[in-house]
Parts: sequence; C-alpha cells; structure tokens
Amino acid sequence: MEEEKRREVIKEIKEPLFIFGAAPITIGLLVFFTGSVSAPGIKVLQHSGMGLVFLGWCVAWVEELVNRNKSTLKSIAMIAMGIFGMVAYIYLY
Repeated sequence: MEEEKRREVIKEIKEPLFIFGAAPITIGLLVFFTGSVSAPGIKVLQHSGMGLVFLGWCVAWVEELVNRNKSTLKSIAMIAMGIFGMVAYIYLY
C-alpha cells in the first residue's frame, strides 16, 4: 500500500465515530457467537451482543450521514441492511 493511502487509512481508523461504530459491532458479534456456541441456554448473551451490533450500526449509519463526501446510495444500503438484520434476528430468535 502506498504511504499516502496508508496515512489516510490510519487517520480514518483513529476517528471517534469509526471507533464507536466498528468496536461495538465487532464486540457484539463476538458476544453473540459466544452466547450461541458456548452457552446456548443463556439468551442474555445473545441479546446483548445483538444490542451492541445494533448500536454500532446506528453510529456507523449516523457517521455516513454526517460525512457528506460519502454516497447517498451507501447510506440507504446501510439502512436497509440494518433493518433486514434486525427483522431477521427478531424472527429467528
């Protein structure tokens, strides 16, 4: 990767909205899968994991809306994916 692109990626990763969007999604997925695999009887782990994923998705969606240089289509796609994911989770569990 070129040095300029590398600096740009590092700068983007250090932004607070990226940290508050990506970290809850990652941690939420890990908690959800831990609750699904190792403790299937404990639904609180699964629900709290999905809550973290939803929180991270909301922050990432707001970041997309605030960042005007991103595309509107990507924002709409994120909304659709989030709604689809929540509906699928509610009907499957």
